[in-house]
Amino acid sequence: MKQERNRVAGTSMMATGVILRISCTILALVLTTTWLNGAWADEEPRNAPPLVQEEHLPLTDSASQAETGAIQERGILDKFQGATANTFVQAQYQAPTANLTLVANALRLAYKSLSTLVTVAPNLPVTQPVEISVGYYSPAGNERITQSYVRASGNRFLHNDKEGDGKPRNMTISISLREPKAGGGFETFAVNWQAPLDPLYDVTIGPFSFDLISKCDAVGKSEILFTWYSPDQQYHKLRFSTRAGSRTTISPFAWNRQEVSWSHKLSRPSETFYDEDNAATEMLWTCLPAGCGFTVPGGPSAQHLLTGMTTIVKGNLKAINDNCQAYYEYPMTKTLRWYPYLDSPTVREHR
Repeated sequence: MKQERNRVAGTSMMATGVILRISCTILALVLTTTWLNGAWADEEPRNAPPLVQEEHLPLTDSASQAETGAIQERGILDKFQGATANTFVQAQYQAPTANLTLVANALRLAYKSLSTLVTVAPNLPVTQPVEISVGYYSPAGNERITQSYVRASGNRFLHNDKEGDGKPRNMTISISLREPKAGGGFETFAVNWQAPLDPLYDVTIGPFSFDLISKCDAVGKSEILFTWYSPDQQYHKLRFSTRAGSRTTISPFAWNRQEVSWSHKLSRPSETFYDEDNAATEMLWTCLPAGCGFTVPGGPSAQHLLTGMTTIVKGNLKAINDNCQAYYEYPMTKTLRWYPYLDSPTVREHR
């Protein structure tokens, strides 16, 4: 009987041990799972994307400049991306009244050469008349244009500055806005811009006319080596035969370019000629412009291409290596360019 009780007690203890081991295992699994969940929860906020993403909207930067000849434009962003066409956002200017604020932020400036255009967008929901007065001030002259805002079509203020010396200059554009107060007088607001104007010209140089005055050779025709630097400072040469009293037209001398500015490295043409029959000239022929030890006069002209007015350039030349002389002439025209349609889509393609 005693042995039976001992056997039962041993079995009970074994069962209790098994249950304890199972409970410990379950507890360990629960603790491990809880710890892992806590660790993952701690990691998620660091990797989760932000709920709100900030979007930066670019405004027109007045400091950014395009290459010479491009239309420069300045203005304010009309509306935020995604806003309806009827939503007007005050992006830069805060005027004393809502009407003045609307007009101020609808102003646009475009300029090219000496043409300057200020525009105001149409369909602004202004509630009473707004006067817009634009003043243009440069070393070449001043002008002021005043209009009332036209809701149906908007406004255009086109100004062509005087040519003056034809060189780059800064223009101050002073814009004054005003609307009547209910009790009399006016609410006003001013906007001032600076426009760096760079006059642009179309330049055309015609063929070179060469008239030999005195012959270079005692017998027969004179053999001429004619050399020149074109406005882009490229060297050229041409051989031909002529007689005293005859005219030779040198067509390759002709040159033209549009939208030329004082900021471009271009020179007035320079030219000279040699008596081709002279013994030294044959050596020069294969060496120009280096000279092979001979002194080759000149080079590109030091005068800028835009120096002077439209004219017939004329004068006399003496052969570098002989006493024979020639008379020459060629036409040179420069035409200042105006741009009355700076707000036209076809013009804006050149920006």
